Amino acid sequence: MSRPLIIRNGVVALPSGPSRSDILCRDGRIVAIGNGLNAPEAEVVNAAALTIGPGFVDVHVHGGGGHSFLTQDQFRIRDYAAWAPRNGVTSFLVSTVGRDAADTVEIFAALRPAIHSTSGAEALGFHLEGPFINPLRHGAFPPAMLRPPVREEFLRFQEAAGGHIRQVTLAPELPLALDLAGAITASGAIPAMGHTDANSEQCRAGFESGIRHVTHLFNAMRPIHQREGGPIVAALLEDAVTCELICDGAHVDPAPLLMAYRILGPHRTVVVTDNLHLAGMHADSGRFAGEDVTVSGGKAAKADGTIVGSVETMDQHFRNTMRFLGISISTAFRLCSTNPARVAGASNRKGQVERGMDADLVLLDGDLQVQMTVCRGEIAFDRRNQTT
Repeated sequence: MSRPLIIRNGVVALPSGPSRSDILCRDGRIVAIGNGLNAPEAEVVNAAALTIGPGFVDVHVHGGGGHSFLTQDQFRIRDYAAWAPRNGVTSFLVSTVGRDAADTVEIFAALRPAIHSTSGAEALGFHLEGPFINPLRHGAFPPAMLRPPVREEFLRFQEAAGGHIRQVTLAPELPLALDLAGAITASGAIPAMGHTDANSEQCRAGFESGIRHVTHLFNAMRPIHQREGGPIVAALLEDAVTCELICDGAHVDPAPLLMAYRILGPHRTVVVTDNLHLAGMHADSGRFAGEDVTVSGGKAAKADGTIVGSVETMDQHFRNTMRFLGISISTAFRLCSTNPARVAGASNRKGQVERGMDADLVLLDGDLQVQMTVCRGEIAFDRRNQTT
């Protein structure tokens, strides 16, 4: 059994506003928030100069720190989980897909043991991005990897994953996609619209069939036209739907992000990284899904200019979120922690600094740089102990 942990005298970024308090963590949970807290043999952290918020939850990430999720090696997931807390990430969905149906089944079966068993950041489940997307909006995914939506194929994936697929991106305009959306919902996962060329009517049909989330709004989807709003306008106007925003400054210009946020508000906006394994590596090249990518100016792209994914880590997205959207730090934590925890089906224990919740915390300095990250009551990253 690990020692209790007391984080003393930090400014806690609560939804109601900042409050200077102590936080007592025991057995992986927050057990008390108040002033003058003590516990026998507790490890004490002085957080007087720091702001404390719920650890970041990334529901759309393909890797980072050199560790790719397009793999059958579960230790890539475990290594990422050990690396991610340096960026404030305390839990995440494993966004992955295989070359074909057989490979996807093998990937889920191989990675399944890492779910809910990683040290450091917790792998909460899987996000299946592809293969049920529109070839016209395939983005970084090679067209050869894509297939028509088939309920039975998804159910094989979910069985191989042990029921841990939490989110599935699909294009609602494809034949049988609405049937698939129903099967996804019945399995306990959330159907998400993305990589789509749908018109407004097709989007509305998708929402009626259970789609409740949108994968990286603006990217890899039909753009807005004055006579056909398409998926962007349909998603913004559908109150039951949450939308992912990539706030790296490369995927989407800050002005459209601000426009979207003003419509979505603080309850429907979900900030994600869409990180590649190259995130945080300062590399100038690599590969994704078997294709070469080049990194320049904080953007990873294929030779034809297609953006492949983000290389800016979650803490940078958090800082950008505050700058681009003009929001408070408490609201930024909602977008980067509370809302994504709800999408991942983990809002009962993740995404808030409250008694009884998992002790997943990030401690930021005055420049919003990560100084410490706590995962389930254990210090997973401490900048004081870093030599570089």
